[in-house]
Amino acid sequence: MPLSSDELLEFIGEIYHAGLTGQWQSVLTKLIDSTQSNKAFFFLQELDSEQSLIMELETTFEYSQSALLDYQSRPFEGPGYQITKYLAEGESTCVNKHIDMSLQRDSSFFQEICRPLRIFHSIVGILCRDAQYESLVVINRDEDEQPYQHHEEELFRLITPHFSRAMYIFKELRLYKNYSNISKSILDQQDKAIIVCNANGRIMLANGFAYEKLDEKCPVILADNKVVIEDINHQHRLMFFIRQCANLSYTDIGVQKTIILDGGHNDNIMLTISPLINQNVFNDIEVPCCMVTVKFQQQLDWLKISAHFSLTPMEMRLLQALYAKQKMTKLAEIYHVSYNTLRTQLQTIFKKVAVNSQTELMIKLNQFT
Repeated sequence: MPLSSDELLEFIGEIYHAGLTGQWQSVLTKLIDSTQSNKAFFFLQELDSEQSLIMELETTFEYSQSALLDYQSRPFEGPGYQITKYLAEGESTCVNKHIDMSLQRDSSFFQEICRPLRIFHSIVGILCRDAQYESLVVINRDEDEQPYQHHEEELFRLITPHFSRAMYIFKELRLYKNYSNISKSILDQQDKAIIVCNANGRIMLANGFAYEKLDEKCPVILADNKVVIEDINHQHRLMFFIRQCANLSYTDIGVQKTIILDGGHNDNIMLTISPLINQNVFNDIEVPCCMVTVKFQQQLDWLKISAHFSLTPMEMRLLQALYAKQKMTKLAEIYHVSYNTLRTQLQTIFKKVAVNSQTELMIKLNQFT
């Protein structure tokens, strides 16, 4: 049966709770129960690595460890990935609406991975898709089970954007476990400014990058033991987000906020505010607080991109929107065109840019800074 509104809200809260604590079993089990699936899993893969960085899996059956390891070594070879490569972060699709899995039975991927792992019917959501990482969440049914129904696809569509945000938090905090404590991990970061603030915005910890780069020449500075943005409206937003994230309860769903500033000299400055709860076993900071991350990103030379690949104005509009993490389903509404029209435009962009997926597209675009 479809989840009620209250049950859905509770489920979303559990997803964010899992992102903070790293305890995914109950979320994946609930996803299995809610969709009558035999399996629910997600993985995070660094693009230059052969193995998944993170893999969380729950099943209703005993599975082959060798088949799972084989899948982890080549997740992008599956027929489902060829369908989902056009999707943006936060989007999902039912793979079987686009591909007949019965035609894949003789392939080595089906025989060696799909059959032993009971993969036939699939719904896939995109959690992360950028120039460094790829992350998907997937549910499956076997060949002798019924195809997924509309209400199950709709549930997956509603939770995927929240799963995406929770995964980003989980990824950042999980990587810190390589350190003896989170304070040392923050101080060791050298490619971005990281500041830990309490609910009042007071700085409790900051790395050397923050003290070096956030000076009077930057629209974001450290002053009076606080993070200060020179634009007063952005400063009000920052303080609101800091209070919200520092006092986060596990039922809240707004767990990650972003502010983008024009840094001048062809740079963008992106501030991300995320909760940092002291119930994480590797967090040695003893009061409710949040983490403010400041990244400097070079703006792309869109005129050069347009000329280099001979892109039309419509293709450029779509390309810039996708680079800004907008979803094609939402863009179809904004542009008053069909999703298939945008998909066709994206396929044309892929051919012109000589890539096969949105991940490869982001990598290619980042060469034009």
